[in-house]
Amino acid sequence: MIKFTIQDFNSKYLNEEACIEEIFKQRFSSLTKCPACKNSFKYYKVTARKCYACQFCGNQIHPLANTIFHKSETSIKLWFYAIFLFSTSKNGVSAMELQRQLGCTYKTAWRMAKQIRQLFTELGGNFSKTTELDETYIGGKGGNNKRVEVQKTKLLNLE
Repeated sequence: MIKFTIQDFNSKYLNEEACIEEIFKQRFSSLTKCPACKNSFKYYKVTARKCYACQFCGNQIHPLANTIFHKSETSIKLWFYAIFLFSTSKNGVSAMELQRQLGCTYKTAWRMAKQIRQLFTELGGNFSKTTELDETYIGGKGGNNKRVEVQKTKLLNLE
């Protein structure tokens, strides 16, 4: 298993343009012809916009449409970094941690975390709703503490 490190991330996603280009490749690499003019697929990046235009007819493709990045004022590179944090973290990432790491407001970090979690849930795959518990303490101060041991019990569909 090859690990994707922070150095790999920084070399692959140098700037905003590299991130948008990656999204464009992932979403539209299977196109062979322009949907509008039916000519061979030749698109170029439109300067100062987050879209690509057909070389022949000018038809524009917006790679961020219908994604978690759509209509977001936050940099796509910050979004990619947040997804990187979620995918490499063992214990999850809180909105406060995103706020500290990205240098954005708590409201922005909370929205990003919510969107990324929703995306991971929709993707399914290796992600599941299984939670594993080892042990917990129930009670308050003094002698009311009761230790409950749960050895590798799996609880399904917790929400």
